[in-house]
Amino acid sequence: MNNPMSKKPIEIIAWSCGGERADDAALNTWQVLRPDGLLPFTGESKFYKARIRSTGAGALVLHLESPRPIRVRAAGERVLDEPLAWRSFQRKVVAALVLPVEAGTPELLIEVGARPCHPSKIDDHCPSRRREAVMRELAAILPDVLRLEGHIHEAVAVHPTALRFLPGQFVKEGWIWQEILIRPVPGSEQSPGTAIRSVAELPPVFITVSGPVVPDRVHDGTTDEERRAGLRHLYIPVASSDPATPVVRKPGPEARPEPRQEVVAQVALRVECPQAVELTMPVFESLGRKAPQREYRALVWPDWETVRANLPEPVLPPDLIHFKALYEEAWQMLLRLVRTPRPESGLPNSYIGTGTNFPHCQFVWDTSFTAMAAAYGWRAIPAQASLDLLYSRQFDGGYLHREHDVRDGTPLLYEPDFSPNPPIMAIAEWKLACLTGDRSRLMKVYPALTELFEWLEANRQLPDGTFWTTGLANGLDNSPSLGDGYPDLTAQMAHHAEMMALMADTLGRPEEAAEWRAKHARIGAALNARLWSESMTFYSTSLPGGGHNPNKVVTGFWPLWAGVVPPERVEPLAVHLKDPASFWRHHPVPSLAADSPHFKPLGQYWLGSTWAPTNYATIKGFQRAGRQALALETTLRHLQCLHDVYKTTGSLWENYCSEASTPGNWSAADYCWTALGPIALLFEVIIGLEPDALNRRLVWTPPMGMNVGAKRYPLGRATVDLQVTHEGSKQVFCIKSDCPFTLEVRRDGECKTVACAVGTTWASFNSADSK
Repeated sequence: MNNPMSKKPIEIIAWSCGGERADDAALNTWQVLRPDGLLPFTGESKFYKARIRSTGAGALVLHLESPRPIRVRAAGERVLDEPLAWRSFQRKVVAALVLPVEAGTPELLIEVGARPCHPSKIDDHCPSRRREAVMRELAAILPDVLRLEGHIHEAVAVHPTALRFLPGQFVKEGWIWQEILIRPVPGSEQSPGTAIRSVAELPPVFITVSGPVVPDRVHDGTTDEERRAGLRHLYIPVASSDPATPVVRKPGPEARPEPRQEVVAQVALRVECPQAVELTMPVFESLGRKAPQREYRALVWPDWETVRANLPEPVLPPDLIHFKALYEEAWQMLLRLVRTPRPESGLPNSYIGTGTNFPHCQFVWDTSFTAMAAAYGWRAIPAQASLDLLYSRQFDGGYLHREHDVRDGTPLLYEPDFSPNPPIMAIAEWKLACLTGDRSRLMKVYPALTELFEWLEANRQLPDGTFWTTGLANGLDNSPSLGDGYPDLTAQMAHHAEMMALMADTLGRPEEAAEWRAKHARIGAALNARLWSESMTFYSTSLPGGGHNPNKVVTGFWPLWAGVVPPERVEPLAVHLKDPASFWRHHPVPSLAADSPHFKPLGQYWLGSTWAPTNYATIKGFQRAGRQALALETTLRHLQCLHDVYKTTGSLWENYCSEASTPGNWSAADYCWTALGPIALLFEVIIGLEPDALNRRLVWTPPMGMNVGAKRYPLGRATVDLQVTHEGSKQVFCIKSDCPFTLEVRRDGECKTVACAVGTTWASFNSADSK
């Protein structure tokens, strides 16, 4: 950018710190600057002063970075006022000031708040094996100092203006656009006078900003609320998306405690307010480089009646017909949770939101589990949309933070070991592929899922081959599961590897598939060697000094779903599940066994509430281990409790009380993942269908004695109506389809293959039939 203006660097000649008052005498005791020019904060002081040497009148441009919320006054005017929430992922204010200045030694009065940090209750409820060490590392990376530097444009007249640089970005027309918040400083235009009746008659201050690329193009994303607050929310094109902003990390061990959005470049901005000055804008690293969708697109979400006509319809016996109301409510809830973000948010499209209690937060495992239910409506709704949101938030190198603010797409809660969430996106993608038969989707997501696994493998694996996590990272918040290796993340990593092997096979990559299967086996072996407690006959977190955490947590069942539990250990796990003093409560399966001293009968989140996702993982695990009857019994009991609560409240809830048919005492209505039971478990366990559209195949394990089926079942290109009826020990199948496929009927370890042609196919199965 050409800049004909005279520009001289400023010199900060002194620095002082006081106490809790702006008129503290200590503020007039000046100190010599540190050699590095940084201005240190002290824990006790709230107010500071900086004295600057100005050799001539003009426009002062100050760049500052503060790890604390900050307010700055110049000549008595408040010229900067920037909060810094404790949930902010950026963890520091990065801003610039443009101020008129005279020759001499102007002073800035600086007021700061407490340095943001997570509340102590998080340490109490969600402890970590390495929290203290990680916080020390974080303090070293983000020292408690103010960085202040700048220059003066001589003989330039400006209106006082504050600019805050934020890491939010979005992709549009092949360019990466980054956000700036601009606030003209009020009350500085002129001295009080007699020419106007009200300040509302003052002429508006026009500020023009132009960046270094695509000259003279700035996107104005200011909302009505921001305008009323005197803000302008602009987006500056900082780079083309190909080549994109610089890559600052690759898969492998992190040199820092955990990724945060780094500044990868600096670009020059020209700001006219009204005369022009030049300042520097930091460019933050881009997210979602491997996402299947980055640029915003408008998606169509039909109304309920349109969706209903295109959904599969469960066929149930009379004693279970009431579950249809639960099924329809689950779909209507998902539609009520559809959210459409601002195109400037960086999110690629609308999506199914988390729940009524999290209007601005989207979590990885909540979203992934919800996609496993929404996949059944892939013909009626954009079932992949919420997963696309997650990929768009992935860092280079594979890291994916647990939680994002959907207003600007930025991660939330930067304390390094609070993340990542369970890596179950690969399971959701495989479920979607098995219903749609879409190989091209797998090709798009395979690289991102590979890097996610690699990041966790490099940064969460212990020397013994198991994986560590924490209460917030694994989503179990206040669960008393502290230790070293965790059975949930270890099993999830094994399961992820297995799903990747299936994808690699489908994509014609046999060597990679073999490597993934080796990882699955290796992780499973470590889990069984380190995380199985012989005394408890249960999977539990390992302890640093040996032994295992004595609390039985519901995630001890998770290895079943990953397919890594030896046959001889399935029965002990089933005994725990059916134990009324442990997990077989009124509403199974509580997040914490009732015989734990930490168990809370009303729930208190993960201290005893029953949750849809962990119930799904447990039920699918026993189903996979061949315990179909137990999986069915647990599903029926789970859905009945959901239905009882639905009848009395009209809602599906975030979690449930395990001791009665009521919501958990820390719970919210309309929560996305609770659709798992009424949709996915209904088709997969009660009706017993396992789709494989990639191979034009459907596996059916219908429960004995139940006349069940489905209409409009979406198996790839085929739309299937199927039903089983019973004649004594004989099962009779009627299958209608508009495309040929293979049906595999399984019963008591036997399998009968039926070639289903276009039209109607009849088949029967009795104990003498086998193949």
